[in-house]
Amino acid sequence: MYPSFIIVGAPKAGTTSLYHYLSEHPEVFMSEPKEVNFFSREEIVEQGLYYNDFKAKNLDEYKKLFADAENAKAIGEGSVSYLFYPNTPRKIKDILPDVKIIMLLREPVERGYSHYLMDYRLGLVSLSYDEIVNKSTHHKHAHLYYQQYVELGLYYEQVKRYLDLFGSEQVKIYFQEDLRQDTEKIILDLYDFLEIDRSIMPNIEREHNAFSMPKSNFVHRLYSSYFIRTIFSFIFSDGIKEKIKNTFFETKKKPKLDETLKQQLLEIYRPDIQKLEQLIGRDLSDWYKENTDA
Repeated sequence: MYPSFIIVGAPKAGTTSLYHYLSEHPEVFMSEPKEVNFFSREEIVEQGLYYNDFKAKNLDEYKKLFADAENAKAIGEGSVSYLFYPNTPRKIKDILPDVKIIMLLREPVERGYSHYLMDYRLGLVSLSYDEIVNKSTHHKHAHLYYQQYVELGLYYEQVKRYLDLFGSEQVKIYFQEDLRQDTEKIILDLYDFLEIDRSIMPNIEREHNAFSMPKSNFVHRLYSSYFIRTIFSFIFSDGIKEKIKNTFFETKKKPKLDETLKQQLLEIYRPDIQKLEQLIGRDLSDWYKENTDA
């Protein structure tokens, strides 16, 4: 059995919330875990990307992830790595020609900085954001950091590849800003797209993947270990994991991005955003105005 829809990205744009909302619907089966990375595995391995958690290494393993979805009207997974890599849409199309594609996009300056802060919390990066954006470091992963925190926000080509290959009927594009401001409207539109019962509303009050930081350097070092995080995820239930995180992590106000660095990033993104506007027919000028908040 294969998925009937895939959330392809973008990272730090609300896909985790969307995954949980859909998981609550009785007619929907979502893969466990959310990030499968099957169709982007070759690229991630070739790059040596530090995100290397694969839940399906071949087609049989991929199908097994959905083995219990027999009675579901909509079957899905959500791997945010699928949006960036050029060959991934074709790989998906070859196996799942009728699959529905869901994208969530976010203002790219804010998206990239949030992505950086998340990876810093996880211990995946220790460089300053300034060093990464200005390419003033010789770190062995500098090019990958730039890819993850800057290039992933250049949406035009990424979106166009899916529209060209699947057509607008199979691709639904949402924006994190809309999901936050009018969650119910977006959820109902998504239900219509997936052809599932729109009378069932998930718990939209709960915030998923909120910004937090370890309460101590010891917790930060401990959580930075991929091995520790894997054991943590494997052993404990979601409820216990939530209690542990509430004990050792604290929700904080997100650090403010340096204004000069923000302006540099806006100059990088502005031409791409303007092409995206034309492609999808939506005014995105708020994303590249000089007073945009990051």
